[in-house]
Amino acid sequence: MAEKKKILLIDDDKDFLMATRLILEKNGYEVLLAENGRSGVDMIRSNPPDLAIVDMMMETWGEGFDVISEVRSMEKGEDLPLIILSGVDLQGPYQSFEPSDEFPKVDLILHKPVKAGDLIQHITSLLG
Repeated sequence: MAEKKKILLIDDDKDFLMATRLILEKNGYEVLLAENGRSGVDMIRSNPPDLAIVDMMMETWGEGFDVISEVRSMEKGEDLPLIILSGVDLQGPYQSFEPSDEFPKVDLILHKPVKAGDLIQHITSLLG
């Protein structure tokens, strides 16, 4: 049997973590949880997942971007599929979000709340 794909959720919203974990586990994924950016980065360093889902705003407005920058600077994180979640409408500079030195590459930006079926579909397409 194929090994389960590991997905890391990095979000400071415990309810979101628990609900999303159930959805992902029901769809056959192994789920790792991090309640802040620091522990998420540490988990990627020690036990790299197959994909990470990062909330853009945690304790600070840009914490998700800090996480992504740090992940992209790691050898293990260079090609890691990353989905960023935002609870705010991405207007202004984020509306046409393009990777740059300031904003590292993410594979997908999703707006919260995300429908379970849509999330699974996006993950499936990113993981191949």
